Amino acid sequence: MKILSTGITLLDKRLGGGVPAGSMVCVYANPISMPEAFLYQFASSTVSYYFTTSRLPKFILEDMESLALEVRNVNFIDVYSRYYLSDTGGFIVEDQYRDRDIFDFIDEKLSSIDTDECAIIFDNLSFFLNLHVPPGLKEWLVNKIYHTTKNLNAVAYCYMIKGSHPKEIENMVINLSDVVFDIDSEKAGDKMVNRLGIPKMRKMKPIDETFRYYISEGVQIDTSKDIA
Repeated sequence: MKILSTGITLLDKRLGGGVPAGSMVCVYANPISMPEAFLYQFASSTVSYYFTTSRLPKFILEDMESLALEVRNVNFIDVYSRYYLSDTGGFIVEDQYRDRDIFDFIDEKLSSIDTDECAIIFDNLSFFLNLHVPPGLKEWLVNKIYHTTKNLNAVAYCYMIKGSHPKEIENMVINLSDVVFDIDSEKAGDKMVNRLGIPKMRKMKPIDETFRYYISEGVQIDTSKDIA
């Protein structure tokens, strides 16, 4: 079985090298816990295709560089501009067709990826799950990502924002996903503690413990608490 690195050294060590190739990973996260740092790290680990929905690629690139991450092999797919901006650069106020049209754009871009064992990043999947389109179109997208990942022997990391969707939508994504990274924050005394759990992992044994992490030049696993 081929294993692909996450780009996070101590996490790879705990996972036996990384994540099985061909896996769709649901990054199920509380936005306060800065899950985008994980996405940046995943993207920097290999040739990657980064679908960005909430910000322009240049801002994400600046964030990655500020964390001293490798950016040369990151290919941005600018969903944000395609959806929100007109040809002249102004914001689109109303367009009844753009919610459906953006799925055609994603279909084209996913179909054009021809790099085996790459990383595909959706930052974020929640954007698509919240659009005003039939539920079947949302299911189609999740299945498109899943099958593209299998065909390329790649790993797709799909960030789904906790508390943003009906339970049946969340269950649909989590059920299809091969791996779930559960990322959250908790208050411990006068400090906020970030935690990563991996309750689901096909082809490998799920991990029954959680890991503390902090952000400093990427994601750093707290070795003093969680990994001997």
